[in-house]
Amino acid sequence: MTTGSVCDTERSERHSSSRSPEIVDIVREMFTQSPETSIRKASLDTGLTYYTIHSDLKKELNYRVWKPHLVQQIFPEDCDIRMEFSEIMLGWKDDWPELFDNILWSDEAIFHVGGFVNRHNCHYWGDQDPGMTIEKMQSQPKIVVWCGFTSTKFIGPYVLHDTMNGERYLKMLKNFVWPVISQWSNIDELIFMHDGAPPHYARTVWNWLDNNFSLKWIGRTGPTS
Repeated sequence: MTTGSVCDTERSERHSSSRSPEIVDIVREMFTQSPETSIRKASLDTGLTYYTIHSDLKKELNYRVWKPHLVQQIFPEDCDIRMEFSEIMLGWKDDWPELFDNILWSDEAIFHVGGFVNRHNCHYWGDQDPGMTIEKMQSQPKIVVWCGFTSTKFIGPYVLHDTMNGERYLKMLKNFVWPVISQWSNIDELIFMHDGAPPHYARTVWNWLDNNFSLKWIGRTGPTS
């Protein structure tokens, strides 16, 4: 309304340079060499505006933001170990077609239950800093949840409101897992699998697994490791 007219005003063309092939090539080369760089840093390094770089990434190069996934650390020797394990399992399956129906796969996970605040989702409007704070507990409460499954059965979840160690893990196997799976019709053929978490290779746990699964269990330092 500052012009006294409702007609569209002539729009600024200050961003048109972002469509030039030379600028697009600069942006492409920058993010090809350093795909993890930020648009703000690229703007500082090249002298191009934030808008220009963002526009070229989205509209000219069809780039999008990708986030990394957290995965288990792999060591050089793990490849050979995994290959050897795969060959053993495939050899067993040739002699025992029902093998994978008789493996009880298991794992546990830690869940933090104290709540998590993402400050990027918290906004406070005002003409001065309100000095708002959010209390964060030094030691976040957490629970451990264990589950196991075969191709046809599921057991769990088992919830532990404490840190899992060898003693508590063995207690879970004796008092929670065994009473259930000992009633399964395939208990004599059942193979128990767990990973290499520290509680799993306590000496007392090894002995219990050896006695109850007749040396048929998969895990660190186990009959099939």
